[in-house]
Amino acid sequence: MKFRLLYGLATVSLLSACQSNSYQINGFARAFQEGDTICLMSEDQTVEPLDQTVIRDGKFMFTGETDDFQLFRAYVKQQPDCGTTFFLEPGHITIELYHRSAVSRVSGTICNNEWQRLSDSINLLAKDIVSILRHPATDSLSQQRNVYIIDSLHRRMSDCILHTAQRNSDNPLGRYIQENYKKPEFK
Repeated sequence: MKFRLLYGLATVSLLSACQSNSYQINGFARAFQEGDTICLMSEDQTVEPLDQTVIRDGKFMFTGETDDFQLFRAYVKQQPDCGTTFFLEPGHITIELYHRSAVSRVSGTICNNEWQRLSDSINLLAKDIVSILRHPATDSLSQQRNVYIIDSLHRRMSDCILHTAQRNSDNPLGRYIQENYKKPEFK
């Protein structure tokens, strides 16, 4: 009888632990100064951050509870362009902040791992577009070729987004993309 009671309590405890709404963000910001402030803000917010903390020994941490899946941004208060976008959701999330936002990273949950994978793909394709734009064509044939290449890269970006949504159709990231991304009408 005692074994059944212990087994029942352990099962209830395990189920409630699996359904926890708590999150923990472990952050690394070694490129910034000791004591710099890190802000946590919903992409919907425009004024006050949800939370703030300071860098100690190159690290920072946020903890809390959420029952929502929402796009957030973690950034250095003194340098708002130094940050990264991620999904605040229950679980353990790791954020690495650098001076260039394109290098900052997020990981830890399935959705944030997939979000980072998508961001890496988009950033790689965007670098190619920027490279073309920095070296403008000097004749009409080269101009046409550049337009074709940029259009092709733009299509590949769109395909990356759509494939990520498809791959994640069974989780909040896939639903988020389906609800918020409108595929461009290519000519």
